[in-house]
Amino acid sequence: MIQNPIRRFTLSATVLAGVFMTSLGTKQARAQTASENPAAIEKARQERIQWWRDCRFGLFIHWGLYSIPAGTWKDKVYKTGYSEWIMFEEKIPVKEYSALAQKFNPTSFNADAWVAVAKAAGMKYIVLTAKHHDGFSLFDSKLTDYDTVEATPFKRDVVGELAAACRKAGIRFGCYYSVDRDWYRQTGPGNRLKQTNTWDYPQSSKEDYDRYFKEFAKLQVEELLTRYQPDLLWFDDIDMKTHEQAESLYQSIRKLRPSCIINSRIRTFTMPKKFPPPQCDYLSSGDNQIFKKAPDFEWENPGSMNTSFGYNEHDKNWVEPGQIIRRLVDTASMNGNYLLNVGPTADGVIPAPCVERLAEVGKWMDTNGEAIQGTMPMNVPGLNLTNDARVLRKGKSVYVICLKRPTQEWEVGKFSGIDIQSVRLTGSDTAVTWSMKDDVLRLAAPPEKTGAHAWVYRIDLR
Repeated sequence: MIQNPIRRFTLSATVLAGVFMTSLGTKQARAQTASENPAAIEKARQERIQWWRDCRFGLFIHWGLYSIPAGTWKDKVYKTGYSEWIMFEEKIPVKEYSALAQKFNPTSFNADAWVAVAKAAGMKYIVLTAKHHDGFSLFDSKLTDYDTVEATPFKRDVVGELAAACRKAGIRFGCYYSVDRDWYRQTGPGNRLKQTNTWDYPQSSKEDYDRYFKEFAKLQVEELLTRYQPDLLWFDDIDMKTHEQAESLYQSIRKLRPSCIINSRIRTFTMPKKFPPPQCDYLSSGDNQIFKKAPDFEWENPGSMNTSFGYNEHDKNWVEPGQIIRRLVDTASMNGNYLLNVGPTADGVIPAPCVERLAEVGKWMDTNGEAIQGTMPMNVPGLNLTNDARVLRKGKSVYVICLKRPTQEWEVGKFSGIDIQSVRLTGSDTAVTWSMKDDVLRLAAPPEKTGAHAWVYRIDLR
């Protein structure tokens, strides 16, 4: 993730191939047509992104060699902060850090178990760090031996196994890939952020970055696209690519997998200067950032469950289930997605505090997920915020989500031009008393001891 300098925290293969190539050709033609005018470009983007927008809730997974030190290097202990940055923070030489690969043998890793945790939480897509800033690949790359198959006693393709497990479970699959930062390789002196490996490569030049991009990073992205067919590519870049390099990468993705969606960090982590931003399908906010005002573009909040994304054995600052639900509701109510991270241990196990909290969130989603997934924000003039209400709509249903439980009949806001048929709480068939005067809707309070964390009224329209 972006470092914060202030606070870091059963068809035959032949048939399948034929179907894929036919689909690919059709989509390539559509993409080529879309390039002719802005309206067509936007239409193609809307088609690509529809599944993602409907999901609203996804699982981010940061896993790699940094899970072994888990926040400790020699006598230095990081009680908080981004443990996946330990190579950079401690300026660990490549030879020393890469030796961790010989210790990477997570025999408890089970891709199906990881997917089951996401499904139980009500999450609809998973994004895995195929290569983070340390340069180590979690897949069987033909471009390097520095990966889980060639460099470790584990000798398994993590990306391949997780991609297969996701598809078996009906979960969309995405790959995180760090282009601009790779501390294993020579990538030049860096830009204003100075986040390249200059302790091993003090003489490395901009030409090294250009060579790395052309001969390695871009080709690895193409490997991911052709071998694993990800539904999403999640970049984490910091303005080191030229416009031409970014465009080259974008066009390669569009050619190889036209349906793949791309986040805004393909180029930079800062807010785009123009909307819609080029070369991406949606906007990534800062880590754990929920906008105060919804941007006029689809967006995603990448969040952590403590102050680190990679596993840090010392960090016990866990986000509680109620906070997760609040962040999910806040994000969805501003037309955003919540991509919530877990950092598995070196053994390949998602930490128990994460599993427990996600299970609690899942109980809430079992009852109330219909108010989150597949919905769009609804503007309600004069919305009463006494109960921290948020309003979303799907088809002929309007959902009023209260982050504080109403204790008495309350005035919601102005609902002009709607014809209400019935009101009830999600998960209940019991009607809720309501009234409308001058287009202002009033609702009865939920019964005591009903629900937890957030209370959802479902208003069905005629």
